[in-house]
This record gives sequence, C-alpha cells and structure tokens, in this order.
Amino acid sequence: MRVFVFAATLLAGAEVHAAQPASASATVAPTEAALPAQPWSGLTDAQRDVLTPVHAIWDELAPDVQQHLGQVAQHWPKLTEAQREQIRKRMQKWADMPPAQRIRLLERYRQFHQLPPEQQTRMLNAFKRFDALPEAERAQLREQFERMSPTERNAFLAGAGMAGHVGIVREVLQTVPPPERRATREMFDTFTPDQRQAFAKAWRALPEDQRDGYRRQMLAMSSEQRSQALQAKP
Repeated sequence: MRVFVFAATLLAGAEVHAAQPASASATVAPTEAALPAQPWSGLTDAQRDVLTPVHAIWDELAPDVQQHLGQVAQHWPKLTEAQREQIRKRMQKWADMPPAQRIRLLERYRQFHQLPPEQQTRMLNAFKRFDALPEAERAQLREQFERMSPTERNAFLAGAGMAGHVGIVREVLQTVPPPERRATREMFDTFTPDQRQAFAKAWRALPEDQRDGYRRQMLAMSSEQRSQALQAKP
C-alpha cells in the first residue's frame, strides 16, 4: 500500500510521521509552476468528504500541496482507521494554524522534497523515532530546533540532526544512573549538531568501561570548556 508522503511532511510540520513504507518516501513533489491550481469543485465527492478540514483554506494552498492532498484522499479506503484519524487531526491542526505558520511549514515541506531520496528516507526514519518519544522529550527537541541558527536547522532537517540527537541521547541515557539522567539530557540540549556528533564519535570509540567516565568528565565542564573540548576532537 502506498500512502503519499504529504501527510507525513506537511501536516505534521516539525513532527513528521510516515504512514507508508520507506520506499514511498522517495516520491518527489512536482514544482508549483508545473501544476495548475486544483479547484475544490474539481474534486470528487469522496475526496471533498475526506478533505473537509482544509476546505476553508483550499484556495490558499499551492497546486503541489493540493495534488498531494487529493492523492491522500484518493488512497483513503486503503488506510487503517488509526492512519485516517491521525491524518484528520493533522489536517485540522493545519487548517487552524495562523497563515504565517502555514507558510513556514510549507517551506519546510518543499525543503524536504529537495533532498536526495536517501536523505528523505533517513529523515523520515528519524522522525518515526521522534514520534515515539514521550511528549516532554518531543517538546524539548522542538524548543531546541527553534533556537538553532538557519545553518544548524538545515543540517538537522537533512537527517543527521534529529537522527543523531535521538540516537545518541537514548544510547547514552541507557547507561546513566537515574539521578544523573536529567543533567545529562540538559547537557545534550546545549550541544550544536556538530558538537553532538563529536561527542558521539568520541564516546562510541571508548571501551564500554570508560564511557561513563567520559560522560561525567564532560558533565563537570562549563559550556565553554565542552565546546572547546568537542571542537578539538578529530
């Protein structure tokens, strides 16, 4: 079954969740200039019924977005009820957003489709892991994303940032005594994507019995000292 990637990328915004096999994630969105606008009246009754949550903003949507929504509606009978409910909620969330926020998410959607297919797949897999996190952890990651510079966000959205953050945090926290987990997570939240990758490389290169000592050493440093130490890593 093939469910188009639109529901995962645009409607979810920063919380991308794929409801299709990974092979479908390589679908590249057509450019807006190559497509005519799709009038609401041109949709079938079945499509309009599915897309009711976005009826009020339909004419604001770019043609490529309209096309993807139409495709989602066309494949509706093949979806599970859980997938349908998720898409309904995200369509309603999308429709309720302020116009400026929709524009920002639309730009992220287009940036996603400009990535090579392998990066799209890597990014979707990373967001699957993100969706599986508790809400408090997702909120922390969203806040961190908003604090990033444009360059850091681009690296994050290219796949390495989210995958690297979720992967290394979970991997390290599994070995950390419970009383020290909060401080360790807060330390990770101060890292840039490059610093996080440097930490992960150094931590994984150590024998297992030395890894916790390295973590504690980093935890005892100031932010400036950590930055210098991680920058010095080859």
